[in-house]
Amino acid sequence: SINAEYMGKHIHDAIQKADLEDAEAMKRFASQKDKSERFLQDNLEKQDECWRKIQDLERQLQKLGTERFEEIKRRIEENDREEKRKVEYQQFLEVVSQHKKLLELTVYNCDVALRCIGLVEEMVAECTSAIKARHDKTNQELEELTLDVHNVYLEFFRMLYLALG
Repeated sequence: SINAEYMGKHIHDAIQKADLEDAEAMKRFASQKDKSERFLQDNLEKQDECWRKIQDLERQLQKLGTERFEEIKRRIEENDREEKRKVEYQQFLEVVSQHKKLLELTVYNCDVALRCIGLVEEMVAECTSAIKARHDKTNQELEELTLDVHNVYLEFFRMLYLALG
């Protein structure tokens, strides 16, 4: 009976020990489960935060892509305007060059015309001077001839006057 009592006590101790270990194991399990729940909740919140960041980054990427597209579009338009400006400037230079040549030719022709006018004026002056000199000489000769004719008439008149008396 001692043995049974000893065995009973031993079984009872073993049961108590097992109950105690079970309670500790349940406590550890509950603690681990709480810790795991907190970890999983924290992990879920971190994942949600990452997804929010990813969505924010996607929005930022979309915005940056749109801004880049707009800038490239603006730059292409600006390049087109610059090329058009260069072409118009070259056309302007060509037109100006042609007009400059024409104006230089016109100025040259005007200079030649002025020189010709000066030469014609000089020739006309010389001709009129020669004509005037000839006219003056002819008038002088006519006056001398007229004087000679008057003298002849006067001589003839005197002769008749004296003869008729």
